Amino acid sequence: MKIAWLIGTGIAGVALPLALTGQERAQLDTTVHLNLRGTVDLSLVSGKIIVRGWELPDVKIVASTENGVLRFDATSNRVTLRVERGGERSRGDASYDVSVPRGTRLLLQTASGTVTTIGSQGEISATTVSGAIDVSGARRKVDLQTVAGPIKASQLAGDLRAQNVSGSVRAENVSGRVEAWTVNGAVRVIGGRSNDIRAETVGGDIFYAGAVTTGGTYDFESHSGTVRLSLAHSPGVQFRLETVSGTVQTNFPTETAASNGGRKDRRVEFTIGDGRANVTARTFSGRIVVNGDAGPATRRDSASIVRIDSVPRIRRDSASTIRRDSVSTTKRDSVSTTR
Repeated sequence: MKIAWLIGTGIAGVALPLALTGQERAQLDTTVHLNLRGTVDLSLVSGKIIVRGWELPDVKIVASTENGVLRFDATSNRVTLRVERGGERSRGDASYDVSVPRGTRLLLQTASGTVTTIGSQGEISATTVSGAIDVSGARRKVDLQTVAGPIKASQLAGDLRAQNVSGSVRAENVSGRVEAWTVNGAVRVIGGRSNDIRAETVGGDIFYAGAVTTGGTYDFESHSGTVRLSLAHSPGVQFRLETVSGTVQTNFPTETAASNGGRKDRRVEFTIGDGRANVTARTFSGRIVVNGDAGPATRRDSASIVRIDSVPRIRRDSASTIRRDSVSTTKRDSVSTTR
């Protein structure tokens, strides 16, 4: 059975648009049953969406909008809520506070609003234009996209795909595959437990702190930002670090090799242990810093810095010096004295 509500009337039936004038607000406070693995689809223009997971088999919605029309539709497999607007007067924030059964699939969309989910434990797709996205406690696949707001995802037992243009991406304690892209923002992956991570940015920094699992693939790329990797102990990793006009720093013993003959770009490749995991970091003009947790940030006996510099330098020990023992001296006992 399908239920359609005309928000503001409180009567179940065929939904018709309800235009509001002045300072009137459309409001909804209702609870409907949802089957296991059902879908909740929420969208608004501006305002906020908050979704929480709970143990009940029902969806509870408390919603309001300052202007416009709330359209609510519900079946046993899908619940939909959106704001319909028309004309210049239909401006104002909407607010959704929703509780869903754990495992529910979420489809969330705003233009200039914020999206927050907590403990839903289901698949999530969230999209905004200029708002922030904060997702925690999800499972399966999580797909997050925004243009100008920050993205944060944490405590995920599934795959994460996050795309941003001028905001940051932050992922904490994600066990599935991680794909993170941004143009002008930073990418931070902390407490990583995944065996497949790819992070890419143009003008921002990349920071990864976490494990490197056997057989895993880790790929990091920034055009002008710093790529900084802080790696937990691993039985074996094969490293490939490349930069054109930046520097490479690591506390692992390394050997450096210039690529393509006389070009300025540099490559640092080395392997620790069995080398069954692969870590690649690339920059054009930014730094690459790779450190393991078994030692200090920079060890004296390591190949600490590779500078991209085509100008030859004169080593101090190559300059001619005068040793002290080569200068003639007069010993005191050789000078005659008169008593």
